[in-house]
Amino acid sequence: MRRLPVYACALFFALTTTACGSSSNRQAKCEAESTFGLVQDVFEVRGCNASTCHGAPAAEAAGGLDLRPENAYASLINVAAASADLPRVFPAEEEQSVLYLKVVAKTLGTDLASLGVTGSPMPSSPDQLTEDEVALIRAWIRGGAPATGFVEGSDEFAGCEADAEVTPNKIPPLPPPDAEKGIQFYSGGWSLPAESEDEVCYVTYYDFTDRVPAARQLPCPASYGGAERSCFAYDGLQHAQDPQSHHSIIESYIPAPENPHEWDPKNEVWRNWQCLGGSKAGAPCDPTAAGFCGERSTCATAPLTSIGCIAYSNGPPNLGSFLGFFGQEATRKNIAIAQEAAYAEDYPDGVYGVAPVKGFVVWNSHAFNLTMQDTTVEQYVNFTYIEQEDRLYQREDLTILDDIFAMGTVAPFTSQEACATFTLPIGSRLLTLSSHTHQYGRDFRIWYPPNDGCTAGPGCRPPEREPDYRSFFYQDPLYQRFDATNNLEILDSPDERDRTFRYCAIWDNGATDPMEVRRHSERPDATTCRFADFTDFLMGCGCEPELRACLGGPNQGMICGEDDSACGQGGVCDACPVWGGVTTEEEMFGVLGAYYVIE
Repeated sequence: MRRLPVYACALFFALTTTACGSSSNRQAKCEAESTFGLVQDVFEVRGCNASTCHGAPAAEAAGGLDLRPENAYASLINVAAASADLPRVFPAEEEQSVLYLKVVAKTLGTDLASLGVTGSPMPSSPDQLTEDEVALIRAWIRGGAPATGFVEGSDEFAGCEADAEVTPNKIPPLPPPDAEKGIQFYSGGWSLPAESEDEVCYVTYYDFTDRVPAARQLPCPASYGGAERSCFAYDGLQHAQDPQSHHSIIESYIPAPENPHEWDPKNEVWRNWQCLGGSKAGAPCDPTAAGFCGERSTCATAPLTSIGCIAYSNGPPNLGSFLGFFGQEATRKNIAIAQEAAYAEDYPDGVYGVAPVKGFVVWNSHAFNLTMQDTTVEQYVNFTYIEQEDRLYQREDLTILDDIFAMGTVAPFTSQEACATFTLPIGSRLLTLSSHTHQYGRDFRIWYPPNDGCTAGPGCRPPEREPDYRSFFYQDPLYQRFDATNNLEILDSPDERDRTFRYCAIWDNGATDPMEVRRHSERPDATTCRFADFTDFLMGCGCEPELRACLGGPNQGMICGEDDSACGQGGVCDACPVWGGVTTEEEMFGVLGAYYVIE
């Protein structure tokens, strides 16, 4: 499945800066019983399901799309569109949903051809959707495109108030690729209770020996187990996860040469195998017994709270090593790092990734459940095979977390900037480039070479030129994607300066808007907070009394301990500094992506 150009990211900004400020009257209760019902109302009002448009059986309807109420959902979800190499609706990702792209093109005037979509904008009549109606469709898709239940905030765009509680964001299962074209990894579903946040680590085992065609296999590279083992090669992947996720890091675990026993999933280094999800959830299982756990379930080592899989105890020691947190553990080979519910990589001609035909998948998943209902977090990864004669350059992971906590401490009602650099090998070509911060991160910038190298600190400052990458939304960071037409040939230079990138971010702890300061009273109920208390380098959640400052009142910013009265009339002793940590209200600083090296 082809990923859309960077241009599509502008759609998010255009809508959130208009529709989110809607002053719609929400006094009336919504007549529809779900967010999809509200979307269906839009189809009705705008004539999309009229008999002359999409109101007939697929064989007769325009574009083969039937939007009549009884057929609309099945006609939209993960159904290939005729006008693009994309589905009509890809749950959780509007940029890969042709329905959304076509209504945006009509409302905002975007160019469909530049997004790889043929045909006309929607509706085909002179009418167009309002920005609130487009925002409603976007909210529904990003919430997992559920058939039932209400997505958080979606009723606002419909101008009514939902008479039901918000439901957790879940996506329908991602259909696997055709057997001859690719293969799918499935994570199972780990439990996330109502009103909670957690980051877990666990491992699944698979054996695709009889499923991967021989023509798609190759001897594994040395770093993936060596030529005596078989790997499969792929030229792209599609990842999808339930949208309450913050990030997912997916890796292959490759035992070190001195530990060949770790290839055996029944060896004692692997512990507590159990069914994850489904009707047998929690039941002990044999990782080599395919299908035992049943539908929507898989056999996995028990999920445990862990930051970056540090100290994970249901696997070998190398799996839980400290180096893994920084992406530097040799036994863990990156497959994908997703910061949103849907993530895709499509490689240029000649570029390929590899994974063992049988082996272990490490799932490091961070998610939060803001609803009153318990839920689970599931993930799917589809790989598309590459022909043997097309394999030229192997994909390499780009995870730059050396200065992950370079923001230091950001006092209440202040902002702070940090910069750092990284250098790529000679002959590198970028595949993807993105950024990572948490909720106080603002204005992440990257400058392409040439740059002088510098270490994070006062002497490392932004270059005096416009950045080549800029992202403002931590929860929806910009992904730049590269091919032969927009890559950086300067990376062929032997001069390190010509291969050095500089990146900077700003963290705003209530400097622009005092009400957005970090507050002790709003610290998350996150299991990771308790995990942080047992480490030497991670901060816990909230802040100690000696660090708390006044919010509001005549003494705003003054240290106040736990005494609201010290803040004066209208003030509360609740503001906290921001520092590096592990929940979404603490901070991180890094660059993520992928590249390859030409010979």
